[in-house]
Order: sequence, then structure tokens, then C-alpha cells
Amino acid sequence: MALNRYRIAKPAHGGQEWLNIRFRDEHGNKRVSASAVAAIYGLHPFVPMDKYAAELLGDVAPTPIPPNPAMERGNRLEPFVMEWASDKLGLPFITPEEMFAADSENGARMVATLDGLWEQDGIRKVLEIKTTTRKWEGQLPDYWRIQGIQQAICADVNQILWAIFDPSMILHIHVQHITQAEMDEHIAAVENWLNSIELGMTPTGVKWSYETVQTRYKESLNSTSNIDPVHKSLFDQLRHVRSELESYKKLEDTLKACICELMGESDTAVMNGYTVATWKTQVRDTFDTKAFKEAHPELASQFTKQTTTRTFLLKGESK
Repeated sequence: MALNRYRIAKPAHGGQEWLNIRFRDEHGNKRVSASAVAAIYGLHPFVPMDKYAAELLGDVAPTPIPPNPAMERGNRLEPFVMEWASDKLGLPFITPEEMFAADSENGARMVATLDGLWEQDGIRKVLEIKTTTRKWEGQLPDYWRIQGIQQAICADVNQILWAIFDPSMILHIHVQHITQAEMDEHIAAVENWLNSIELGMTPTGVKWSYETVQTRYKESLNSTSNIDPVHKSLFDQLRHVRSELESYKKLEDTLKACICELMGESDTAVMNGYTVATWKTQVRDTFDTKAFKEAHPELASQFTKQTTTRTFLLKGESK
């Protein structure tokens, strides 16, 4: 399979320019990044398939986010782990100042940011560093394995060296061997995904959540959608589900009332020697926004943030 492999100057990791380059190429075409690409298989635990599809169907690259504890741990430990892995493997790895990319003839556009790289006399080794709170069991999680396949494609290697630092405080070295069949399969999957994205279509396998659809269509227009009657069952099913939920909410209230009546002033219910329920008094402090606005209107306006949301109502519903 013919591939066009090339390198791109790497902006500051995690910054907006870095995110822009991962989002689309110099010609404006969308592409997938190695760290998120497992989402196209529905195998990424932190990047839902529909969220990734919505991101790529949009016109704007994602914006930088504050590092969470896992990201901060990785950023701080990565230089230390790279030095340790270099000593252990006998290869002086460096952090490359370039990103690696590969495009197929049929529309697979892939990019990878490599943690560590060693090159000498035409031989290239790629190091991927992971710091994890989970004990290493000797097998790559699917989203790591798929990341490694894309890195191998972009860097033109057939193996990825993994340096995994886990709670045992031991540095584990794992060698991922990637076959040509795995690469071909991945390239085909990326082609199918991005071809759908380019056509503005939902990629195969994506099931939209209401939360994700809201991010795709954030603001409403003063217009009307004429929906084909073939979709009438969707409205009927939603009405039925809401009716069932309402009946279950009423049943829940009745059952809670019965149990709490049995408990009376007690905070714990025991049956056959086992605790089956608790009903304890809690004290909660709440901020009186209305009173604050009345007492300090100018100060309140300085800390008031306006958000835009869309509210979905079936015909006949009341707010």
C-alpha cells in the first residue's frame, strides 16, 4: 500500500498550534492522531466514538485543556522515564522536534507525536512512554496497541518499544511487533472513517448521544425542519420512555415513603442483621444567588457567566 510519509515541525506540546496540526493538514484536510485514533474502533476509554466523530465533523480544532492529574504525572515523569529506558535499552533516545505523518492514496491521513526516537545508519527505534496507576500485566490495552500501530505506520517502523512505569516503581519494557496486515487493516479503517467525515456523514458504528449532538448544533435558527413521517416511531418511543420513567419515579417515591415511614426517626434500617438502608440528616450550605444580586448587583455582574443551551421539548410538553 503506497504511503506518503513526511515530518512536520512540532509546536509546543499541548498548545493550540499543536492541536491545529493534529486536526487538519496544510491543505485543510482532517486527519487522526495516534493518541486518539482508537476512538474510531470504539476502543478508547477516554475518547468516546461519537465525541471524536463530532470533533472531526466540526470546523474548529479542539482548544487546550488544563492538565488533569494523569497528564501532569506523565509530563513530569516522562524525561526521567526516557533517561531510564535509554540506559536500560542502551539507546540514547531523544524527544523529536518533529511530528510524523503518513497519508494513503485513498484518504487515510495520520499523524503521531513520538515520545522518544533513536536513529542511526538508517535504523530507527521509537519509544512510547506510559506512566500508569494500574499494575502492568504484560499486555497492551487496546487503545495503546492501536496507538502503537499508527505510530509504526507514521514512523515507518515495524515495532514500538514501550517504557511503562507502574505503581510497582519498576520500569517495564515491552516490545510491540506490528505486522503489515495490522497496518493495512488500520489504514483501511482510517480511510473509511475520514471519507465519511469529508462527506459530512456519520462514520459507521457511531451512535450519537444527546450530549454530543448538542455540541454539534449549539445554537438554533428561526427555521422549521420538515421531518419525514417515516421517523414517527422515534417520537412515539420517546413519549413512551418518558411515560415509563415518570411512572417509575412515582413508584420510587411511594416505596421510599413506605420505607422511611417504617424507619421513623432512626437513621439506619437493619434486616436479618444486615444494614439495608440509611436515612441520615445532612447539613448543606447553599449560596443565595438572588439575595447576592440584590445586595451587590455590580459585583454580581462581574462574576456572571452567560452560557448558551438548547432545550428539547416534545409537542405538548411544558417547561
